Amino acid sequence: MCIFNNIFSTCIFLFILLSKSDIMHWIVYLIRFGRCYFLNISKLKNKSKLYFLGIGGISMSAIAMILKGNGFAISGYDRTLGDVTDKLESNGIKVYSDFDISQLEGCDAVVYSAAFGIDHPIYKAVTETGIELFSRAEILGAIANLYKNSVAIAGTHGKSTTSGMLGHVLLNAAGCDPTVVVGAVMRDVGSTYRVGKDDNFVFEACEYKDSFLSFFPKIAVVLNVELDHTDYFTGIEHMRESFIKFMNNSGSDGYAVYNYDCENCKICAESYIGANVTFSANGDENADYCAKNVEIISGFASFDVYKHGEFYISLKLSAPGEHNVSNSLAVVACCDLIGITKEDIVKGIVSFAGVGRRFEYKGSFCGADVYDDYAHHPDEIKVTLSAAKGISRGKVVAVFQPHNYSRLRDLFDEFKDSFNDADTLILCPLYAAREACGIEVSSELLAQEIDHAIYFETFDEIKEHLKSILNAGDLLIIMGAGDIAKLANSI
Repeated sequence: MCIFNNIFSTCIFLFILLSKSDIMHWIVYLIRFGRCYFLNISKLKNKSKLYFLGIGGISMSAIAMILKGNGFAISGYDRTLGDVTDKLESNGIKVYSDFDISQLEGCDAVVYSAAFGIDHPIYKAVTETGIELFSRAEILGAIANLYKNSVAIAGTHGKSTTSGMLGHVLLNAAGCDPTVVVGAVMRDVGSTYRVGKDDNFVFEACEYKDSFLSFFPKIAVVLNVELDHTDYFTGIEHMRESFIKFMNNSGSDGYAVYNYDCENCKICAESYIGANVTFSANGDENADYCAKNVEIISGFASFDVYKHGEFYISLKLSAPGEHNVSNSLAVVACCDLIGITKEDIVKGIVSFAGVGRRFEYKGSFCGADVYDDYAHHPDEIKVTLSAAKGISRGKVVAVFQPHNYSRLRDLFDEFKDSFNDADTLILCPLYAAREACGIEVSSELLAQEIDHAIYFETFDEIKEHLKSILNAGDLLIIMGAGDIAKLANSI
């Protein structure tokens, strides 16, 4: 019955907005809405053999493993092989590094990631075979629809840490056995996912190319809304439109948990049709949950959480950085909605030390502590370096690999101002990812604009330079969303 209530409420919402938007845009949205709601695992049961395009991606590999655990035969392609694809292979999933149409022989359907758009030659080749295609988001949305308490964590920054933190709390709460899909390795399970047996499902909801609009969670969490993915989003207004739709996908009987300190979140929430639940790390008492008496000691935060103006719990975080105050408040709000006890909330959050590649301690090099981080947006870089400065006993040395030409081009000025908390900045060549070369911007140009920056062409050159500048007590932070993790692992 709730499904039809959600459909009715969303249709009313779309009708109200129709005069403000292009009709075809909303028709596409309605088709996407209907397809996701009525696609489920049982409808895939007659499609026993699935092929994944981009199977080495964090989310794609997790979904592939979940479906394999449900009896599907899985194989796939990814141009980059590594630890993730090695794990897939060790679990009986064949991974190809070169695509050939013959690999689809006997397959019932193909699942593709956002990197394989309609103009991608492999996508085009698959469509010509007549094999049915499902997007990664559609499959993940179908899985989510099987759970009573589905929680989708969205936002420009902090998704992996927050979903990992919430998953950790539920994993350690009495009587809970959640299913969790995170965009980073969860340290307590050694994987990006785990399959549970209760009604709780926690997963990341990525905004790129509106993939999160295929999700219809009970609880839609928005951590922040800032301009990113400029190869798809035309501006902040475009992003807000997408986040408004994501919030409303939870339906009139759902919840939107959002950051009251973020103006763009507030704007998005104005059109929300369900129940608003807000949090504020800045202590705004107008929020449902707010942090007070915040103290940062050696980079780690401790604070009191107030609910509706009254003391609720006290927390001392084990994940560094003041930004995790906001992330943990989102987790507190979700746990309270799900029905987790205060004791279990405190126990889970206090014991959470982070997820893979989110300020992950790797060891030491030339006496310096080495950390690996996924930060690739100016706002993420700022909070990561602030956390590094807070815990460092010496100088902070940052190695950064820009990710995507369009992001560096469109946020160039923001990038220039992002590295103030680093004493030394080392830049390596940009990682193009899904984009072709040709945009007139580069890491070398960025280095020329930052006084304390230096540019090197190769990881080997960077490694040799680090040997000459690092001392005991220094902190080395290696950042980026490309293959920069290879440098961290090498060191």
